[in-house]
Amino acid sequence: MSLWLASFRQGLREEWALLLGGRSRRERSGILTVLLAIPLLYPAVVTYLYHGEEARERPALLLDLDQSALSRRLALDLEATPELRIVGRPAGLEEGQAALRRGEAELMVVVPADLSRKVKQGERAQLAVWGAGGNVYTWSIALPAVSAAVATVDAELAARSLLAAGLPPEVARRRASPIATGDRRLFHPSGSYGRYLAVGVLLIVIQQLVVVSLAFSAGVRRERGLPVGAPPSPVGHLSGMAAAHAPFWLGGLLFVSAVLLPWMGWAGPSVAATAAIFAALAAALVPVAIAVASLVPDRMTAFQVLMFFSVPLFVASGFTWPAGQLPGAVRVATAVFPATPALQALRILSMKSGDLRTVAPELLWLVGQFLGYAALAWLVVLRPWRRPRRGAAEPVTSGSNP
Repeated sequence: MSLWLASFRQGLREEWALLLGGRSRRERSGILTVLLAIPLLYPAVVTYLYHGEEARERPALLLDLDQSALSRRLALDLEATPELRIVGRPAGLEEGQAALRRGEAELMVVVPADLSRKVKQGERAQLAVWGAGGNVYTWSIALPAVSAAVATVDAELAARSLLAAGLPPEVARRRASPIATGDRRLFHPSGSYGRYLAVGVLLIVIQQLVVVSLAFSAGVRRERGLPVGAPPSPVGHLSGMAAAHAPFWLGGLLFVSAVLLPWMGWAGPSVAATAAIFAALAAALVPVAIAVASLVPDRMTAFQVLMFFSVPLFVASGFTWPAGQLPGAVRVATAVFPATPALQALRILSMKSGDLRTVAPELLWLVGQFLGYAALAWLVVLRPWRRPRRGAAEPVTSGSNP
């Protein structure tokens, strides 16, 4: 234990000297820039991009081939829908499709030329909705808005026919719409896309902060010929390096979880519970960071490898895509990465409850990962399977005879 503690102190002193030392540009390591830029600049950019919260007034085209009182009534309902904004009325189908391809609108509602005639004859008329489909989220907002406007007109037409048959107005309205629907979002009542996606992205920022900063430091050390995992305890030396970064990690996760998320209204029912998930993820990632730092040969490799894996792991975690739709091998592989249970816990806390007991399985999952990665880091750093090559010269110690 004393050897580990001595190496820990050595790594801590050396890392602080590397972080703060160097007055000239040549002597600066750039590690401090990484430790400050990732938790401050990156979250600020993400927050700015998603500050709109919800996608509203999606640009739409209306091609009215009927030009009747009924089609004009439908157009008024579409224009009054808060999810849509009629930005143009093309002269024909080809003109509207060209506008969709140019990105001038996200969907086009086509009112057929026989709309009013079919309705008067008691036949079913068919509207067409053309969509670019490039963004699933905006399409899921725009298409239900069109359906709701059409359903409103349908109910009014049915009520008119029942009134003409002599039914009282209230009875006619109930007969026209005998079943009503009501949306109740239990786990995501605001419907905010920023709250849904940006929180997960910011958690990945903390993951990158912990792993990238230590790996970047190890790369700088190797480029300068400084020790990484020096004896007598390589694990202790790397742990000391990590301890020097810990205040920046803690400051970053507190800035994101306790300042930025509450300010945007994305923290969910409990700021403390959300911060606890961020802290649990950071703790589980420490042995991962130590293991990676013991392997990277230079600072560029640290960025290249870790940035390459960050986006695929985020997508495969089941946060942005249903986990049940992922291949079984992918679900098994991503189960070993700390971001997976942390993102699942964050979704539950931010959309359902602020009680940490509701995410106890995910927290235990993170604890198990921490223990497993601690053992793996010990093996990676020490590499006990390596043996000196036969016939290699023995080191000469001081005071020995040649």
